Amino acid sequence: MAKSSIPISKTKIIVPNRRRELLARPRLLEKINGFLENKLILLSASAGYGKTSLLIDLAQQAKVPVCWLALDPLDRDPQRFMAYLIASLAERFPKVGEASQPLLNNLKSMESDAETLLVTLTNELYDQAEGDYFVIIDDFHLLDDVTVIASLVNRFLQLVDENCHLIISSRTLPELDDVTLMVAREQVKGLNHTDLAFQPREVQALYIQNHHKYLPDDKANEFVEKSGGWITGMVLSNSTEVQFSGKDAFGYLGKQVLDQQPRHVREFLIRTCLPEEFNAEFCEIVLGPFYGAPQNWLNLMGFILDKNLFVLPLEDGRWLRYHPLFREFLQTRLREDYPEDIPPILQRMVTAHEAEGEWEKAYYTCKQLNDPNALAELIERAGTPMLQTALITLEGWINSLPPAVIRSKPGLISLRGMVSAVKGNLPEAGALLDFAVETYQKEENQAGLALALVRRAHALRLLARYNDSNKDVNEALKLAETDMSMQALYAEALRTRGLNTFRLGNSRNAVEDLERSLHLFRELKETSSVLVLLLETAMVHAATGNIEVAKNLYQESLVRLRREKNLHVQAETLNNLAVLYLQVGDYEFASDTFEEGLECARYGRHSQVEALILAGLGDLYTEIEEFDAAERAYEQSGNMASYGSIVFIANYLILARANLALLKKDTKAASDLLKQFRKILKINPMSYERGLWALLEGRYDFYMGDYKKALVQLNDSKSRFLQSGRVVEYCWSLVWLMATYLQLEDRKNAKLEFQNLMEATSKPDHAIAVVVHQAYAWLRPLQSDPEIGRPFGGLFDKSRQLSARFPSVRRILRRFAQTIQMPTANIKIKAFGRAEVVVSGRAVNVSDWRTQSVRDMFFYFLYNQEPVTKEQVAEILWPDMDDPDAIRTKFKYGIYWLRRAVGRNTIVFEDEYYRFNREMDYEYDVEAFDSYLNKVYQTQDLIERIGLYRKAVELVEGPYLADLDADWVLIERERLGRIYRSALDELAQLYLDTNQFQECLAVCKKAVEQDRYSETIYQIELRAYAAVGDRAAVVHRYHEYKTLLMEELGLAPSEDFDKMYKELTL
Repeated sequence: MAKSSIPISKTKIIVPNRRRELLARPRLLEKINGFLENKLILLSASAGYGKTSLLIDLAQQAKVPVCWLALDPLDRDPQRFMAYLIASLAERFPKVGEASQPLLNNLKSMESDAETLLVTLTNELYDQAEGDYFVIIDDFHLLDDVTVIASLVNRFLQLVDENCHLIISSRTLPELDDVTLMVAREQVKGLNHTDLAFQPREVQALYIQNHHKYLPDDKANEFVEKSGGWITGMVLSNSTEVQFSGKDAFGYLGKQVLDQQPRHVREFLIRTCLPEEFNAEFCEIVLGPFYGAPQNWLNLMGFILDKNLFVLPLEDGRWLRYHPLFREFLQTRLREDYPEDIPPILQRMVTAHEAEGEWEKAYYTCKQLNDPNALAELIERAGTPMLQTALITLEGWINSLPPAVIRSKPGLISLRGMVSAVKGNLPEAGALLDFAVETYQKEENQAGLALALVRRAHALRLLARYNDSNKDVNEALKLAETDMSMQALYAEALRTRGLNTFRLGNSRNAVEDLERSLHLFRELKETSSVLVLLLETAMVHAATGNIEVAKNLYQESLVRLRREKNLHVQAETLNNLAVLYLQVGDYEFASDTFEEGLECARYGRHSQVEALILAGLGDLYTEIEEFDAAERAYEQSGNMASYGSIVFIANYLILARANLALLKKDTKAASDLLKQFRKILKINPMSYERGLWALLEGRYDFYMGDYKKALVQLNDSKSRFLQSGRVVEYCWSLVWLMATYLQLEDRKNAKLEFQNLMEATSKPDHAIAVVVHQAYAWLRPLQSDPEIGRPFGGLFDKSRQLSARFPSVRRILRRFAQTIQMPTANIKIKAFGRAEVVVSGRAVNVSDWRTQSVRDMFFYFLYNQEPVTKEQVAEILWPDMDDPDAIRTKFKYGIYWLRRAVGRNTIVFEDEYYRFNREMDYEYDVEAFDSYLNKVYQTQDLIERIGLYRKAVELVEGPYLADLDADWVLIERERLGRIYRSALDELAQLYLDTNQFQECLAVCKKAVEQDRYSETIYQIELRAYAAVGDRAAVVHRYHEYKTLLMEELGLAPSEDFDKMYKELTL
């Protein structure tokens, strides 16, 4: 599960230990187990009827998984309640929460975001929980009047699948909107106080269990008649006489329990009743000041535990929790006997919780002091950490304060301003923060002023008022610079200035500020801020061309994100990293990273990042000139952006599609898209997007032959990108300016732009090679220029090498791409089994080849990775031919008919050497087989490895070139056969390891056909038969193998094999 921003106490989400004095109640357990056809099961009765005890027994004896959640008054906060619900589900189903928890952490409004959260959570449960399971929520009456939580539970019940059975235990019937409808649908069952009341036989059984004496029938009947079967008095009593009647539990607990203890134990019991649970350290902080001398808290805890004073040990006894009824009684006595102790106990509890960062417990405790000013100060202190982790909870706390208190505290006003900013209400945020800053200035409160200035700077940055934001930041930096207590604030101010400076176009200074901020946050061990800075610093480095630095920062952040299982930010980071890989031409890494990010985004229901990644895939396919796939990716991205009203992605897609249209030479589509974007720019003049539009508009004018108009637009894009430090986009503008000047026969300015290009980058960059490839037809004259021909030639060579890679990249992506279906290859070649070549959907037949020799020549060229001469071909294919003229003639006609059959570009001739043209659009089963297996070694994920092995072995329909027996064929056949057998062994073992036994046995059958004597595969096969309980097959296959070895090889199975067989057949 992803890490919760709210601290989770394990004791609330694990089933409590069963107290030894409790009685198992089979009749009630049988009833509840009979309710498995129902989604909702209600246990409703007043305190003391044994609801929790019954549920503990159910949880410990249930044959289905059980998720446990014990509520306390702090869970009245909806965000905390959902955090604990997710944690309780994840305790049993560990992958639950990977998507829903990050959603909860980043929730801005329970009203608007609850549906997405609950849909995500219930989808996770659907994926992870295969059979029936119980979700037990105990003490739901503590949340009786919290309508938001009732609505959340009600909607959870609507969305969750039928295999989920929610058990709610409460002193009152929960007010869920759909209970009546669920009753009508027979989806609700329950137990009330009549069902839960002890019957005489149960009273007698409990008495025998706890007192080892028989209780006569008349006494048992009398007890049930007087008490109504309310058993708490008897459970709590240590007496061997049934002397308790009625429901005056507090009177009984006072006289028979508390008053019987030594005074120091009585004081300890009463003073430890306010916290939900306590340990020795907690006692020292909270109770220590009451005593003049040090106390042995562990001895006291041990004493009340040994005396069975209604206390439950937690975490191996290091923490204790009182029985709820006994705790209520102790709290009553505390108010009666030691009322003066309550405020100091509560104050010290606040201090203890705050020191541990347990802000929810601190708030709940402080609220009991009935001191609005103290509560307001606590909220101020909690504000900065909770802004990132529990925004909804923090907003609720602020709103619960009296308005007069809020108005009197500028820190709270500034905090409320930040809440408004995070929620997107920037005008309100600005007004609140302005008021806070002015108040602190009047009060000359430097610490408060620095904090308010940094918060206002953040809001101004979101409003794109970068210069105004930096004024606040610079003032805050002066105030915080020398104050060690404000170093975290100083680091945050540097971060804000760095982001502002980047937007203002000064990337170098931006990087400096962000790296200083990152260094400070590392020193302060502020892990959440470090993660944010890693991502933002990487983004700026990437934008300024420092690709390797950016890549390292992204990879460091991914390590942290994967550890925390934060799918949302993980998806964003993978997208950014994939874009980096694309910028340097690592297409396979880019595709794999986009695909991984897409999986995270979809699992985490992060539609914005999903749309971004699909757009990135479109850019990748556009660059490698797989235009149909690019169009499909952009279309899917557009659908996501439209569905989620994600405006900035929709805007980018207009420009991306315009670029695609230009590359496809569809000027009409490009013109329409550029006109559409021009209208958007009039409403919202975005600097970076304006530069991209100008670049594309200039290219459109160039394609239309209007070179003077193109110059205007391209120079505009050039200056915009230069000012903003966008090196890559600046270089794109320069390349198209070079092409435009050449069309205008202005070679002088073309050469000047080339000089600018060389100065902008120290070496030919991949992104520049891409645009040179796209514009090469118009740049060609520069190759012969006496001044710049040589350096331009180097750039051209890089672009030519790049374009030569595209076909092989397309082949690889075609095999591994999962999201976008790429078009099939024009040429399909099959060498496993019966050799076959298909061109444009038509199989090349014997008459096309003319002779078997021509077909063999084709596969020999395909087999050879290095170019060969015709003499080398003849030596391998026609070793009996000696006459050079005959060889020359046979080779000439062979090449002719080969090219006629498959394509004129199939065989390339360069400098007396011939080679297969691997730059064509083709798919070859042997290459694919090797490719899948190479990919296996790059992943540790078992499911992914199984998929790759399966794809590889499915390609093998028979031996390599089964109808040929030449030496070169036999060498390759042996290599591929050896690899194939190893792949079958590995796949069978993986199926066995993942309990896919039928699939394992099917692979074993194939493997035995390949190698009848392989002990390894027989071992796997026998284990698989044993795993499915087919002992007869284990015996049969063992003896078959033993006989085979003896009859054909004169050997016996190994000792290890025999030992394994004996173990399997015991």
